[in-house]
Amino acid sequence: MSWYVLVETTVTVGGDDRWELVDKIGVEGGREAALAKAQELSRTYVRGAQPEECGRLVFRTSPTSWIVEQTRSFWGDGRESTSARHLHIRVAELEFVKETPPAARPRKGWLRG
Repeated sequence: MSWYVLVETTVTVGGDDRWELVDKIGVEGGREAALAKAQELSRTYVRGAQPEECGRLVFRTSPTSWIVEQTRSFWGDGRESTSARHLHIRVAELEFVKETPPAARPRKGWLRG
């Protein structure tokens, strides 16, 4: 099967934070190539800002997984503030695919009275 680098980040929905898959990056060359790409992305991947505007801490939590804290400084309310975003970066092998079936056309008169 194929190797991917998966990127997850926290998103806020209704006041609650949850992890969401935001990027799937296919990698040619097998597991070792995917590991190299994931390590590179743990040091360079940025969402919502320019790379040169961000600081980061990179933690390798397993041979195939990193947690990244991406920080950015900005001015607000007359003072400097810092925001943080967290990312999971993981190497994964695609094991199974089932394509999404096409949506069924609504029956005539269905939900239309």
